[in-house]
Amino acid sequence: MPVGAELIAAHYVARRWTLTSKAARPFIHLLCLSGGTAEIGQPGKTVRTVGPAMVWLPAGSADYLEVPAGTSAQLLQLRAGTWHRYLPPSAEAAYLALEGAGGILALQVEADLAATMARSIAAIAAEIASPARSGAASIMSAELTLCVLRFWRLFAGDGNRNEESSSTEILSRFRRLLEERYQQHLRVSDYARLLGTTPDRLHALCSRELKRSPSELIQQRLVREAAARLEAGTIAVKQIAFALGFTDTAYFSRFFRKHTGEAPGVWRRRVAARARAGRSRPTLNFADWP
Repeated sequence: MPVGAELIAAHYVARRWTLTSKAARPFIHLLCLSGGTAEIGQPGKTVRTVGPAMVWLPAGSADYLEVPAGTSAQLLQLRAGTWHRYLPPSAEAAYLALEGAGGILALQVEADLAATMARSIAAIAAEIASPARSGAASIMSAELTLCVLRFWRLFAGDGNRNEESSSTEILSRFRRLLEERYQQHLRVSDYARLLGTTPDRLHALCSRELKRSPSELIQQRLVREAAARLEAGTIAVKQIAFALGFTDTAYFSRFFRKHTGEAPGVWRRRVAARARAGRSRPTLNFADWP
């Protein structure tokens, strides 16, 4: 499951989570610490956090998490790359910023905020425990959105803002966002809005660093996917066009021809002929993206 929640009650022995195990490795962990302490083990060092605090542990960033005896806390587990499915589009900027966090974020918070986060995580845990209840998915989505947005607000106001806004980070987030949304045919202005930047800045970054405009990158991602699907089997061109967000097969054919020099059907037949002859697939006239 992409989202998990655990309530850590004060106990007479310490609790430890091994984050390098096969089960835990794909997950991001968000710890809400109302009081007490928590210990985070990394290769060659140990980090201790004192509550009230919130800690964001990107997948693979730590060896273990330990909460000592007598400390209560709440823990969210978020499967990297998929937990955003529970978030509405309005939270996409927050998701991209946090998903791209380069390291552990341990932020001190007010006691009231820690208590509010604790209630949200407890609500998520309750809905996960009873998924058949009416509205369970909607309530979990709402509470998770609140958790993410509250933490993002802290993250955006922290000293990492400059790093988040760097050229490399924006381009990295653009790649991830394009991979998730290319079938929706968003405009450059839509991507810029989701990235928290302007279309002009996104255009300048892509042109300078990648030697292609955002529009070219968006179109090339669609062409690359279309070519892969044409090569993969015998599914009708009309179905491929629909799956890629085109409502008009003729427009899809013109779009594909513009970027490859061949109609979809001709491309497919040529690829099949080359495969039968033991020759490599034809190359597209642009670098693969991303």
